[in-house]
Amino acid sequence: MRFKPLLLILLLILTVTACTSTPPASPPDDPNDSQQGQNPPDNDSEPDPDPEPPFDFATYQPNELGRIPVFMYHNIGEPEAEWVRTADNFRNDLQRFYDAGFRLVSMTDVINDNIDIPAGTSPLVLTFDDGPRNNFNLIKDETGEIVLDPDSAVAIILDFAERNPEMGTAATFYLNFPHPFSQTDSWYTAEHRNWKLEQLVEWGMEIGNHTYTHPHLSRDIDSEEQLLREMGGGQVFIESVLPGYKMNSLALPFGSRPKEEWQHLAHRGVYEGVEYQHDIILLVGSHPAHPPNHRDYSPRAMPRIRASNYGGDFLDNALKQLESNRYISDGDPDTITIPETMKEYLDAETLGDKSLRVYDPVEFKEVE
Repeated sequence: MRFKPLLLILLLILTVTACTSTPPASPPDDPNDSQQGQNPPDNDSEPDPDPEPPFDFATYQPNELGRIPVFMYHNIGEPEAEWVRTADNFRNDLQRFYDAGFRLVSMTDVINDNIDIPAGTSPLVLTFDDGPRNNFNLIKDETGEIVLDPDSAVAIILDFAERNPEMGTAATFYLNFPHPFSQTDSWYTAEHRNWKLEQLVEWGMEIGNHTYTHPHLSRDIDSEEQLLREMGGGQVFIESVLPGYKMNSLALPFGSRPKEEWQHLAHRGVYEGVEYQHDIILLVGSHPAHPPNHRDYSPRAMPRIRASNYGGDFLDNALKQLESNRYISDGDPDTITIPETMKEYLDAETLGDKSLRVYDPVEFKEVE
């Protein structure tokens, strides 16, 4: 009986110990566990980017089967005449084109169906025939330094583009040879001439063929050999200055074509071992041209517009006509966007890798 209090005390101690003992330790962490000591990973992934907003057909009203103006200039000088545009009038032309929503594209852009201008704007091609001195002239300033004549065509284009970068500098100069730009100052050398050709390319401009000596092709050409020299002689010359450069378009002198049996040589041939190819052949003047995806695109007889109102409202009439049927870009050179009303004029075989997008011009919604 005397052991009973001791037993009670022992039971009490065991009970208290059981209630206050340290819980079993957790399993040891895996030493290879990369998450050891870090916060648990966030199971929420990055949100997907917002989808592109639908194209705003109502704002831009694109029509990439509309017409493209190819404006034809010759001389920039004084006074205004049939084939002369004054420097101030040419500056005014560029401003007028820009304000009307036109942006410069090259002839190569047209050939390659690569018209890359902002949505809602329209392409315009500048061409200059004959390569007179006033198209690209060098002068000496009061210090004797050789500088660009500010009233020459090239200088006016560069100056306008500097103030309006979105306009661009694309223009094609259709030259005769072997003295393009016809400068004859005593200090002017072949190095200056070659520099001009190099700079045209550097500034985003192009060189086109206007034959070697500017003959009337239907009246003055008497043999196939003579025609080949006129068609290919300029390419041989250009290759000597700009190796690898290909003149890909021809402006017909006086708008005249060779005799029918030789007309294929205006498009392609070989002269002195050098191949030439003109993907576009330009006429003297008429109306705006169709773009490459239009069923009536005519690269071997592309019309141009006389860039003047002298002797007729050529420039004014063209711009008025373009108000209702001009090419309007969607801003994506890889997509051709047209209103449903123009679908019958599409040459689908010319699309290549480009996507076609057609929309309802009343409800401004894409249609199948």
